[in-house]
Amino acid sequence: MTESQDKYPTKADWDALNILIGKANQGAPEAIRELQQFLDERPQIWNKIGDVAKISESAWITLIANGDCMLKESLKKKLTVLKDEILDGSTHIFDQMLAEVIQSTWLELHYLLRVDADATNRTAGQSTLMMKRLESAQRRHTSAIKQYCQIKKLLPGDNRQPDISIFQPRQDSA
Repeated sequence: MTESQDKYPTKADWDALNILIGKANQGAPEAIRELQQFLDERPQIWNKIGDVAKISESAWITLIANGDCMLKESLKKKLTVLKDEILDGSTHIFDQMLAEVIQSTWLELHYLLRVDADATNRTAGQSTLMMKRLESAQRRHTSAIKQYCQIKKLLPGDNRQPDISIFQPRQDSA
């Protein structure tokens, strides 16, 4: 990769690229080939733009924050800490993928809990649907955590077992 390919496109490059994208979106075969070549030469761009986990995360954050910039930025920081804690320094692709799923399901679950907290003007049918959505989100979140724990047991390394303490042993006082 050349030095120019390591750098992101300039404003002029983006302007030209947006015209090319427009033509490609309209189905122009030559524009599609040019776009593919452009992306082949700049994996840092398709890697960032094509990060579906980040797109999902951003969509959930935008939905939850509802225009509140303080909440939006706080959620980003909270997710960074959460991901760092889940990964515990691991760079394995399965850890990365499952950490992203855990983050996404965590956002979904807590968004739905927030929406469910305001049950005013909700019909019985809407309440039933909300309960089903909440239960489904909880199952997805729990399943993601279980999958993560299973992967950690299977992967090689010193710290194979995740340090997750959901329940603390009961201390009997005698």
